[in-house]
Amino acid sequence: MTLKHLPPAFCWTKTGVESGEDLPTIVLQKEWERRLGGGRFLWGISQSLGSSAQVAAHRTGSLIALFSPTSGRPKAADRKREDVLLWNAWVDSAGQVRQLAPHAFIVSRTMLPSGRRREHHYALVCSSPTELSIGSRLRVYPDHLRSVSTGKALGAAQGAAVVDCIARAGELTGKSYPLALAVELEAPYFVRLTQPSVLKARDFLEVNKALRDGDFGSFADLVRRLRSRPSAERMRGFTRDLFDMPPAESIASFGSVAHQANYA
Repeated sequence: MTLKHLPPAFCWTKTGVESGEDLPTIVLQKEWERRLGGGRFLWGISQSLGSSAQVAAHRTGSLIALFSPTSGRPKAADRKREDVLLWNAWVDSAGQVRQLAPHAFIVSRTMLPSGRRREHHYALVCSSPTELSIGSRLRVYPDHLRSVSTGKALGAAQGAAVVDCIARAGELTGKSYPLALAVELEAPYFVRLTQPSVLKARDFLEVNKALRDGDFGSFADLVRRLRSRPSAERMRGFTRDLFDMPPAESIASFGSVAHQANYA
């Protein structure tokens, strides 16, 4: 999605190195998931958006997610290769646990910054009819953003939030972040994830190798195999309403696809 200016309200996510993945690698991975999912894919975030996504979407008629790379050098914990959690299910509005489609590949660290074991994770429900690519001339100015839910300025550690932009384009000043990617969000806009399984570092490295090599077929096979392993808390329940799989012949047609992602 190409934007000429920032929308008045949007979901802003600061993203960077997560469990050893850099931003171009993440975008390539999500492009392949988008193709496997018929234009839909999930993007993991570490916190709930509460009701702010629904409020903003009701007000504007739609909701766009904007992604900016984090500033500064990656922390040692971000670069370290270690076991991660692979998320297998999501919880609907009625509290029913639903299995994610076999091609969905969302990982997180096993521990929270507090040192407690991570029990939940979240994901944006993204949609794009066109190929994902990194790059935009636009910038995001945090000093001119206000949380839709609280009306307050964003905290420095806030990684994802639905915000209102309170200044016009010519009035934006202060610290800024480049806009790397923009996609549409579909209802319910974000979901809470559950039923994680431990993904060994060697398996995660194998997935990353398929991405670096541009090997779509190996990536799709690996993800299906890793996702087929039982989680520690597997529960019954499955739906195809949000993350359906396209016909097998559609997947096969992408067997030789290799996409290069770069941002200025």
